[in-house]
Amino acid sequence: MVPILMGIYLVHPRSMHRFVGYLEETACHTYASIIRHLETPGTNLNVAWKDLPAPAIARGYWKLPQDAKWVDTLKCMFADETHHRDVNHTFASMKDDDPNPYVSKHREDAARAWRLLENQDKAEAVSGLKDLK
Repeated sequence: MVPILMGIYLVHPRSMHRFVGYLEETACHTYASIIRHLETPGTNLNVAWKDLPAPAIARGYWKLPQDAKWVDTLKCMFADETHHRDVNHTFASMKDDDPNPYVSKHREDAARAWRLLENQDKAEAVSGLKDLK
């Protein structure tokens, strides 16, 4: 299956992005349904999962509070899927010579990360100087 999908992407990338966008749309509907059932009192999912804590890896990845529940994790996963859906449908709708609309956001994020690292390095250097005294 992967070689066929890769071939489609090489020949007509917009078609592949549209296909993936629809797959992501299906995932969005699935997450929405699960969350709706989980938040509806008396349903099997509500009974089974309402008090289930969020896994530590999910709390770390999405910066959730220590008391986050599984439903909070599902909502973050749902948000990610909606973003993936939108990105793929955006790429499917673009012409070959259209600029990537997401590049400036990534550049801004990268610049912010570099500034944070530079400030962290400066703080560590100052701390190291104080230790020498």
